[in-house]
Formats: sequence, structure tokens, C-alpha cells
Amino acid sequence: MPPLRQEGTVADGRLSSLADHYPLPTWRPLARLAMAAVALFIVWANVAHLDEVAIAEGEVVPEGKVKVIQHLEGGVIRDIYVTEGQEVKEGAPLLQLDLSAVSMNREELQVRLDGLTLQAARLRAELSGAAQVAFPEAESARQPTLMRAEQRNFDARRQANRSNMAVLQDQARQKSLEVQELETKQRAVAASLRLSRQRLAMSTELMKSGLTAKMEHVQLESQVEDMEGQLETLRAGIPRAQAAAAEAKSRIELEQANLARTTQGELAEAELNIARTKELLSQASDQQQRTQITSPTDGIVKNLKANTIGGVIRPGDPIMEIVPLHERLQIEAKLSPMDRGYVQAGQAATVKLSAYDYVVYGGLEGVVSQVAPDTTIGPENQPFYRVLVTTEKAYLGVESDKRTITPGMVASVEIHTGDRTVMQYLIKPVMKLKHEAFRER
Repeated sequence: MPPLRQEGTVADGRLSSLADHYPLPTWRPLARLAMAAVALFIVWANVAHLDEVAIAEGEVVPEGKVKVIQHLEGGVIRDIYVTEGQEVKEGAPLLQLDLSAVSMNREELQVRLDGLTLQAARLRAELSGAAQVAFPEAESARQPTLMRAEQRNFDARRQANRSNMAVLQDQARQKSLEVQELETKQRAVAASLRLSRQRLAMSTELMKSGLTAKMEHVQLESQVEDMEGQLETLRAGIPRAQAAAAEAKSRIELEQANLARTTQGELAEAELNIARTKELLSQASDQQQRTQITSPTDGIVKNLKANTIGGVIRPGDPIMEIVPLHERLQIEAKLSPMDRGYVQAGQAATVKLSAYDYVVYGGLEGVVSQVAPDTTIGPENQPFYRVLVTTEKAYLGVESDKRTITPGMVASVEIHTGDRTVMQYLIKPVMKLKHEAFRER
């Protein structure tokens, strides 16, 4: 028994020596800490959310679009009031054209219009039978020579019409007198015929008694027959004379109607010419007003193509562009077709401008205002959807320290399409691998 005890003692000593040289491991607390960290990470990954964004590259454009300045008729440049990049106000003069021919044409049209207006006043006076012409004051003051000419024309035509009507009225009066003469003769012959018939009747009774000469009786018979013939002639002539008198009167009425119709036709033609001339004068006036080209809005001059005094601008050619200021900005971005299904109008977006450090100045908050219904092919034959994002303000920073944003700046647009947890983000590759791996056709 004692030897066994001695061996046990030796073994215990060795174990004690090994324990001193090799202590128990200390990784268990670390393992517990790591397991707790993993558990917390899993909980956080299921709770924390990440934004899902669709990124589109684009540039800043004004909401009102760039205004292209053109001229309808073109012309020769007389003055240039602006330079490239200059800021201008709405209505500010940009360019002056020389349109001398337009000015001359306008003056000619004004003279023509005044003359036609004076002519129309004269024709209205003739049509109404007025003794004087009521010429308009403005036209009379501008064109006194034309006014006097129209007055002389009025007097001459009035005198000619009076003379013509006097002749016709005299003819009608003569015809009426002829009718009256015939009627008077008819009454006189009828009275004489009655007396002659009475004398013939008395002569006939005396002839039976032989108390009168036959010659006298025959003369009485001849006298009665002659008077009867005269009476028939007068009765037949009166209707013809009355017809001639009526015709003379109708010629007066016809002449008056022809005169009125002619004057009315001249007046209608004058009024038509007045309307046409007014339209031409309005066009010439508008054209003359367009000799000075003004800015349609507050903005900045861009792409100024007119640089030479005396240069020629062709009709419809772009002269310059005005980039509007003080308008809300829009970012016109190119969206990949892969992201089209996630992007809709009304979604929030963050605009990061390459000209300003996002970390220092931040970005612009905006909203997707429009998504093109179809793709557009870019210069590199890459399809994209045109997306418009409207920003809430047109500057970065605060009111006291604004960072101006101008059209043309390059921007990156992050469109917020939704969110998901960190865990969903981490397991997405695994789920994708699960659905796509180990497949064979």
C-alpha cells in the first residue's frame, strides 16, 4: 500500500506542475461577448432600415426652360446692348435692328389710310345728301391737302348731280305741261263739239222747212266731223303724253337710284380698303416695334450669336438664349431602364451637385415631377428614361450664405424608391443565389 500512495503523490505533483505551466483557457468570456454582439447585430439588422434609391445622372435646367430669342422678319443690327453671361431684367433691351424700309412703308400706309378715311367721309355726305362734309379732325389735321381735294371733289360732284337732275326735272315738267295742254284742248274741243252739234240739229230742222241754205248745213256737218276727229286725236294723245311724263319722272328716280348705288359701291370699296390698310398698318407698326428686341424674362444671356454692328440677322434664326432666373429649378436626369419600375412621379429625391461638396454643403430636396412614358436613345446609343425632379429652392446653404445654383450644373439624383432592413440587404445575395443556382436546361 505505501508504494501506491507514493505514486499518487507523484502524479498529483505533476498535474499541479502542469496546471501551473498551462492555466485554464480565458476565451470563454470572449466567446460569450462575441455571441452577445452577434445577437445584438441580428436584432439591429432586423430593426434598422436602409433607404432604397435609384440613381440618375443629369443637369440643372430652369423650370421655365431656356428662352430662345428670334426675330420674325430679320434685319440689320444697329446696336447690341448685352454681352455673353450678362444678367438682364424682363423687358430690358437686348438688340436694336435697323428697318428703315419698314418705317417708310408705315408712313405710306398711314397716308393711304388717312386718304381713304377722308374719301369715306365725303361719300357718306354724298349718300345722305348733306350740304357739307363732316371730315374727321385727326385725318384732316394730318392731311390738309387731301381733305381740300375731297372737298373740291364733293362740290364738283354735287354740282354735276344737281345739273343733271335739273335737266331731268325740266324734261319731266315739260311732259307734264304737254299732258295739261292736251287735256285743256280736249275740254275745249269737247265744248265746241257740243255747240256745233246743237247748231247742226237746228240747221237740220230748218232744212226741212227750207229756211236755211244747204251750203251752210253742209259746212256745219263738216265742222262737227272735224271736231270729232280732233277730239279722238286728243283722247289718243293724252295717254301717250302721260306715259312720257311718267317716264321722265321714272328717269329722275332711276338716276337718283343709280347715283346712290354708285356712291354706296364706292363707299363699300373705300371701307374695304380701309380695313385692309389698317391690317397692313398694324403689321407694319408691330414690325417697327419689333426693331428693338427685349428680354422676355429675368435671366442670363447665353449663346449670343449677334456680335457685329451692321451684321444681318435672317428671319427666324436664333440670336441668343435667355436662361431664366428666380424660378424653381428642375433637374433633368437620365434614368436607367432597369430602375424604371421603381420610380414614379411624386417620389422624394435628393439632388447632389458636383459643383459643391455634398459633405460640406449638402444637397437639394426635391420631388419627381415627371417620368417620360418611353425611352430616349442617347448619343452613345444607350436608352434611358427622361426624369424631371423639381427642387424646393434654387440655392444651397442658408439664406445668409447662399450657394447659387445655375442651369447647366451637373447633378446626381437619388430617387427614394423605398426602404428595407439591413438583414434583408444582407440576405438578398443568398436568396438570389438560392433562386438562380443549381439550374440546368
